[in-house]
Amino acid sequence: MRRPIIGLLATFAAFALAGCGGSFELPTEHPGREVPSDQSYGMLATWKGMDGVQDLVITQGQGNQLFVLFNRGGTGGPETPRGEVKLFPITRPEPIGAPYFDPMQALYNPVAIAAATNKLFVLDQGDTCRAKFDVVRGTCEADPTPSTINTTPRRSQIRDYLSTWRVREYGLGGGDTLSTFTDTTIALPFGIAADEQGRVYVSALAVVLDTLVTDARIRTRKFVSRIYRYSRGPKYPGIADVNMPGTTSWHRDTSWVVFDGSGASSVSDPRGIHWGRVGVNPLYVADRGNNQAKGVSTAEIGGSIVRVDGQATGSNLNHPEAIASDLAGFFYIVDRDGRRVLRYNQNGEYIQRVDVEANADGLPLLDPVGIAVDDSLAYVADRGRAQILRYRRRK
Repeated sequence: MRRPIIGLLATFAAFALAGCGGSFELPTEHPGREVPSDQSYGMLATWKGMDGVQDLVITQGQGNQLFVLFNRGGTGGPETPRGEVKLFPITRPEPIGAPYFDPMQALYNPVAIAAATNKLFVLDQGDTCRAKFDVVRGTCEADPTPSTINTTPRRSQIRDYLSTWRVREYGLGGGDTLSTFTDTTIALPFGIAADEQGRVYVSALAVVLDTLVTDARIRTRKFVSRIYRYSRGPKYPGIADVNMPGTTSWHRDTSWVVFDGSGASSVSDPRGIHWGRVGVNPLYVADRGNNQAKGVSTAEIGGSIVRVDGQATGSNLNHPEAIASDLAGFFYIVDRDGRRVLRYNQNGEYIQRVDVEANADGLPLLDPVGIAVDDSLAYVADRGRAQILRYRRRK
């Protein structure tokens, strides 16, 4: 009676050795292939077909919704959609609604997005030609030789402020514009952030009047780097901000500003900005002109919190474009021309590179322009490849 059992065991053993592809391989059998436990970032997914991806944001602490801003370029007015915002599930590249906000078709040249206090803010650089279009001459160009063409030359000037740069406010649930504003002292805005007090920050190239030291009567226009803060309502009851036509819902908060320069709390050509929700609530800045990333105080003018230049990585930053921070106090820099994403702690200590792993096609970042993060996930907008890369930090 034992022979059949012994034969069956022998047959089973032989089958196990031959098996379907051999014995099961444990990860620890191949040290070079096991999943690391060093808290490095792994590339989870490559979302393709994201043509015109420009910026993205996660509504931290508000249900972790992922909003993505698209800017496909081109020309045309409100009847020609050039930008839109879409809401995406955290785990899938299929948008919820297309676009999430129907009125977004009025966007001319959207470049940045921010979220706070259940609101979404979109920064639109506007359409300069439409803003300066002269219906009399049928052009947005200035008179080339006014002394010979017209006895009363028509200057190149803003004629339609609805077509200039502006901030648009929306509810997270979608729908129409809640409010909007512009500032005539700003020539070209680049980045936007919002805080829990309902204030909005804009990084930009601004225009100021520079007074001649030897003659105070002579003043010339000068382009400077600035970060301004805007607060709700009029600054003084019943008096609108003279530099913000068309709105009484906002005013520029002149009690706070970031000036241009190369110091620890000044900027040159500032791009992406992000308001930190922990600690002393710094405003993080991708300081493109100085090839640095900074955290500046939002409680006082000229207060420096942190400053990094990438040297700890062995290579300096090369035109940082975007920046974000998480609820643990870490901040993340998109080093655009360096084609990488770096993670630092709130003291400015370099922690790691996020984009160590290539995309699904085995390719590195080509033109990273935006980032959104939470406590373990990072979404990177690669405009060059029309992709969004989804990373997760390992345990």
